[in-house]
Amino acid sequence: MIFILLNSKSNRLFVLISPLLIIALIHIIVTFSNSYFPKYSWVITALLYWGLLGMMISKFVSISIIKDWLKKPRFRKKWLIIGILVGIFPIAGILIPNYTLIIEYPTIAVFVLLFALINPWLEQGYWRGLLLDAGKDFPTWLIILYSSLLFSLSHFFLWGIFSIGNRSLQLLIVLFVMSIVWSIIRFKTNSLRWPLYSHFLVDLGNLSVFVFLNLYVPPSM
Repeated sequence: MIFILLNSKSNRLFVLISPLLIIALIHIIVTFSNSYFPKYSWVITALLYWGLLGMMISKFVSISIIKDWLKKPRFRKKWLIIGILVGIFPIAGILIPNYTLIIEYPTIAVFVLLFALINPWLEQGYWRGLLLDAGKDFPTWLIILYSSLLFSLSHFFLWGIFSIGNRSLQLLIVLFVMSIVWSIIRFKTNSLRWPLYSHFLVDLGNLSVFVFLNLYVPPSM
């Protein structure tokens, strides 16, 4: 079901080009602010990013549509397993081997949890909800690739300003693949619930704030 505001071609076009505008605006602001407040760049980026994504969702999405996005998923066992595997991969590969960081920096660990509780709602709502719905006139595979490409590049141009780990080609590829998987799950299950759960696990397991502060940089980067 596509909501009334996106029945307008001009509105759909604005939503489709909005990732470019959001990335450009935040990149300029954070590049400047990083020169003066480097320790708080990740906070500034998060607030700007979440604020703009939230603004787009609130402008073009009704409460009923959000409920529709979050309705009980159509059961697809294969995609449920894939979503779980995507979610636990960072926990097994990053969080568990580096658990000493949590012990050494408990306050930062709390921020990691807060980030994981907030970020998936806005990113899934925007990239896999609003943007995919706005691309209803395009082939499904094309709008998935478009959304996934810009999603992965947003990490490079936003978080990569101050985070070494977010400048990695390897990370961009992983994010691109994850976004494709989450998008397919959204279409296969007709819901954003499983992508949300998977995304929460990813943000919890990838030590996000530690990476933003360069307290953890994956060895291959």
